[in-house]
Amino acid sequence: MAGAEFVDLSGLEALLQSQEEGIDIDLLNEKDEPIGLRVRIVGPDSDRMQNGMRDVAADFAKAAAEREMAATAAGLPVSHPVDEADARMIAILAKATISWSPNPKVGGSVIPFSEENVRNLYSKFRLIREQVEVRAVRRRSFTKSSQAASAD
Repeated sequence: MAGAEFVDLSGLEALLQSQEEGIDIDLLNEKDEPIGLRVRIVGPDSDRMQNGMRDVAADFAKAAAEREMAATAAGLPVSHPVDEADARMIAILAKATISWSPNPKVGGSVIPFSEENVRNLYSKFRLIREQVEVRAVRRRSFTKSSQAASAD
């Protein structure tokens, strides 16, 4: 890089823009066949994801403080939920999910899109959550070449 007068960061700008806009993920069943549900998620550097991670961290810190105060007041040891890491990831992914289509049907009921319903879906169906998670945390998922390859 010696002698270069500038470094062109326009590729990184395009990556940031792509993360803000989000990508569609066509979800698959256990046989890698499409199930007909598509979710749209934003990327790890997007404002929505960053704000979501801060919100989730604050919510979990508040819940931990409340558990500690309640346990202390009752003279009991402080407990920590075993599945807290999963719950955190699910909450973050729910905040990063901006839409789905069509509305899924679970247990005979059609489930409209909402953050709470996304959280419930990701909690119930690990197969769906894992597909979303693997794409949401990787910046590479938001490059134009990656999006074109996943559309095939």
